[in-house]
Amino acid sequence: MKSMQLHYKQFVILVFVFVIQACGNGLKSSSSSASVEDKLAAIKTLRDTIKPVNVTVTTSTEIDWPVGILPWDKFTLPVFSPNGLHAAVQLGKSPSVQILCGNANTEVDTTTLEIHLLDPLEGKRFSPIHIGRKGLILSRSANSLFSLVESPNGTNGRWIGKVEWSTGNINWVASDEYINAFPTINSIDEIAWSRRGLDENRFHLVLKTAHGQRVIDDGKSDWLMPMFLGIDRLRVFRIQDGSLILTELDLNARDPLLTALSLPIIESGATRELVWQIATTNTTASWHESLAFYHPIKRRMVVWQPTNAIETVSLLQESVAATPASDGSWLVATGNRIIRQTLGEEDGVHIRNRLAIPIATTSNQWTHYMLIPEGNRLQIRAINLDD
Repeated sequence: MKSMQLHYKQFVILVFVFVIQACGNGLKSSSSSASVEDKLAAIKTLRDTIKPVNVTVTTSTEIDWPVGILPWDKFTLPVFSPNGLHAAVQLGKSPSVQILCGNANTEVDTTTLEIHLLDPLEGKRFSPIHIGRKGLILSRSANSLFSLVESPNGTNGRWIGKVEWSTGNINWVASDEYINAFPTINSIDEIAWSRRGLDENRFHLVLKTAHGQRVIDDGKSDWLMPMFLGIDRLRVFRIQDGSLILTELDLNARDPLLTALSLPIIESGATRELVWQIATTNTTASWHESLAFYHPIKRRMVVWQPTNAIETVSLLQESVAATPASDGSWLVATGNRIIRQTLGEEDGVHIRNRLAIPIATTSNQWTHYMLIPEGNRLQIRAINLDD
């Protein structure tokens, strides 16, 4: 993928492009391989998804309702506070995927960030807070107080900052000579991220808590895109000898590596670009302590339950995003519809027959948002799945 300035209908199917490329490069899984028919089906899905939507959209104001509109760069999804009352958006020309995935660290001067206050009940509009510092990259994690950003500074390292929802002020968490990337934050303000030296080609993990800072590293893997589950577990993608593995760590352990649970995803051909794509297409909701990820071989969202008898459960065919609900079901999105699906079922309750990206919140009144692309803006609709 050479160009990252894509049409808005394409961002949710970026993963399909990587699947097609991977098939051509001999990408393999321990339990699946791609046939010619699989490749043709993936290409057909890609082409069909890019086509303009001409169907009638079915939705009901008794089921969901409008919250507001956010500006959009047609590529970067906004990040929301857990309660859904704040959103951070990245505008301007997006950095290259080489910068985003941590391969390069060139300074960025084309992005600006805004903080938007949302009113899910009455839909009132408020003036956004403009972040004065340009060239920031919006990270994919937030808690009730902060959203996270990255600042690539060339040979001066890559910094990580916490942006206050209420003021837009930036507090720097890591501002050293290292390349610090992919930060994740939990509800008690603990932060984990990937770090490497400028002359190194392998990331390790850093965990910063009220008790201090520690490094998590096995000395051989490339540790990428960590994600909190609750406050004491961390899931992270790691590349080792070309294989891609999703690993879960118990942060309460003296040595989290001794508690590691691992799920092999692909056996060869893994790259940081691929990891970044499959980790950022989907939104996360760490307070649910559940996480779905896009599987590049199965071409759908998958839920990993390492302590259950059934370890992995595939969601709807061709799904590209999914977020959990309080009853254990999932809001699942494909390129042309969104459903509520119970694990183990082949389909689910129809919500919309149009592309929408589901976002979970902690609110009892608006349990989820749906983000609907409309040119250079995103329409936000709220839904209450607990009613």
